Amino acid sequence: MRRLRNQFIDIISFQNAAGYFAAITFFVSLFSLLIDPKIGVLTPDMLDGGRWWNAGLFVFHLLSPAEIQAGTYMPWIFLIFYTYLVFSVGKILEEDMGSLRFNLFLFSLMFFITIGGVLSLYYPLFVETKMIYDCLLLALAIRMPNLEFFIIPIRMKWIGIALFVYLFWERGDEMRMFNSILPWAGLFFGFSSLVLFFGRDILGTKIREHKTSTWKAKQSEVFTVHKCYVCGATEATDPQLEFRYCVDCEDKEYCENHLHNHTHS
Repeated sequence: MRRLRNQFIDIISFQNAAGYFAAITFFVSLFSLLIDPKIGVLTPDMLDGGRWWNAGLFVFHLLSPAEIQAGTYMPWIFLIFYTYLVFSVGKILEEDMGSLRFNLFLFSLMFFITIGGVLSLYYPLFVETKMIYDCLLLALAIRMPNLEFFIIPIRMKWIGIALFVYLFWERGDEMRMFNSILPWAGLFFGFSSLVLFFGRDILGTKIREHKTSTWKAKQSEVFTVHKCYVCGATEATDPQLEFRYCVDCEDKEYCENHLHNHTHS
């Protein structure tokens, strides 16, 4: 059993999964633009007719039939932009999370989106392939909230918050049209992977912020001699810590945990 598990881990840990996903998406969408606009499009007739293989291409079909039939240059711009986006964001997340964890996140996202796309044929869930790209951006905002990803110097946490609010606001028309909360419930098929893989990060951040604010408030009431320039620890917060000055920094003191693990200034 352990050998099979190790073999599975070796198979699933291949690098640049986001690049492969972006490439397949580009060529499947390109095929739909130039040759067959129905490829990767889910309809009840296709599923009832036994063409279940089409559901496997659903997550790689970026453009809707309406966008394909528009006949303008806009579908090409969207296709290039989204494939570049998933490649760039996926590469950053893979370097941060590791190939194994990122691949599992991406595959689970593809699985849930496919299930949601099939169910959307019968219920007003409105699960679309673009949700994969939205969830990748939200994942980047969770993992690296202070990263300035785009040309405009805006931190990812603000982009993530704006995107999260927009996704809920966007479904207001569908909710009013069907008088149902199912359009909001459709977001679950993307957010479930985010909660599964990053729920601990979100919860852990809130807990750390609360603990930090608590001990900082207590620290301000106690006179201390030593203070770490990185984490702010003092002899009052941890009497066992040792503090030293860095020879490469100007008058900056660090605890033993950050003395050899900080950026020199």
